[in-house]
Amino acid sequence: MEKRTLGTSDVRITPILVGTWQAGKKAWVGVEDTESIQAIRAAFEAGITTIDTAQIYGDGHSERIVAEALSSVRDQVEYGTKVFANHLKYNQVIEACDGSLKNLKTDYIDLYQIH
Repeated sequence: MEKRTLGTSDVRITPILVGTWQAGKKAWVGVEDTESIQAIRAAFEAGITTIDTAQIYGDGHSERIVAEALSSVRDQVEYGTKVFANHLKYNQVIEACDGSLKNLKTDYIDLYQIH
């Protein structure tokens, strides 16, 4: 799938993203981790390399599932994750970002957003 430049940045994303709210399992019934991982991998294999997640999705569970699914191909995917809107004090953003980096098993986030 052809990637597009995100705004004026150097980040290139696919026009279709994989959303992973359900992978967090919180408030969702019948979502199995193995199925979430398979779905994320299937999207990657189909050419969708941009993943949308958030630390609040299952208190980081969704981010951990994304890492489990894609850590082996991290250099080929773009992670977009979010800090929750009521955690925007400097120290809260740093703490949330550090948590997301740990959950995603990466040393960088391609797109960090306010949720």
